[in-house]
Amino acid sequence: MSGTVHTSVEMANLALAHLKEAPIRDFDFSSVASRWFRNHYAAHRDAYLAMHDWDFAMTLARLPSEAQSPAFRWKFQYLKPADCLRVPQQNVAGKPDGALIPFEISGQRVLSDYGPPFPLRYVRRIFRETEFSPLFVHGFGLFLAAGCAHVVTGKNSRAEALRAAATDAFDRAGTYDATQGTSLPLLELDIIADR
Repeated sequence: MSGTVHTSVEMANLALAHLKEAPIRDFDFSSVASRWFRNHYAAHRDAYLAMHDWDFAMTLARLPSEAQSPAFRWKFQYLKPADCLRVPQQNVAGKPDGALIPFEISGQRVLSDYGPPFPLRYVRRIFRETEFSPLFVHGFGLFLAAGCAHVVTGKNSRAEALRAAATDAFDRAGTYDATQGTSLPLLELDIIADR
């Protein structure tokens, strides 16, 4: 399911609409808004993608181990895919009811005792706005608007209101997004089990 935008400029203009500002034609130097988006759009997109296990941004990979083992603690190391933004909890064979795979992220590597190939489920960087889900588009528009509000409008109060709206939209979108498909089992943490 695609969202309601087709380009990064359309996404930026959705954010500007929340600010009641004129739309831009490109990420160039023709206005304060276009300069801000030219410099900050990609970083904000990646940050918002990495904040949640968005269904449309999740992907699966099998990673081969590197020839060199980690210096200590773990048996194997695997190079993360270039488009990997975040690695959530991992389960054997990626099954929701599978056993947890202990791992650690160290720079661009996944360290684990789990033998190759490592079954990686991760949040990937999305470059095409047509892949964004409608709930992501709504929340990301508010997130972008909150990010550029002070620079574009000069109003701190507007930035604060948009941050609150963006947080609310993110919480609602995350809840709806998480209920699609088979959910992962709840973790019973040792600290809770000991009570």
